[in-house]
Amino acid sequence: MLSETAEQRSDRILRLLTSSYPGRRCYDINGHGTHFVCELEPAADHPEYDLALEVIISSNPHKHKRATQRYKVLTGTLELHVDDASILLHEGDAYTVKPEAVHWATSEDEALVEIRSTPGWTPEDHLRVE
Repeated sequence: MLSETAEQRSDRILRLLTSSYPGRRCYDINGHGTHFVCELEPAADHPEYDLALEVIISSNPHKHKRATQRYKVLTGTLELHVDDASILLHEGDAYTVKPEAVHWATSEDEALVEIRSTPGWTPEDHLRVE
């Protein structure tokens, strides 16, 4: 496989998400071409939860004041970091991240992950951690 630039990778992944889920909002969440979100059931439609598909190569450390998030790996392998723990998740594995837990993830193979947040994800509840 030929190597691709971050811009080419971003274009490829966003094209794939938008063609697979027409009419859904899909975007590069961190602006670096390493973490993509497709909002399948956004919190704007029902604040009590949301459902998203994410392609994760590398996400930024963050936490949520209120939201509990359930990660389920659909394809690939995801290394999920939660506080001081590192959890290796394979296709079909799931893990729940509780509120206030600092977490981020990495993947060598562009893991496709379903993430359900309860209550629904909001920008105000998403707190970056340096």
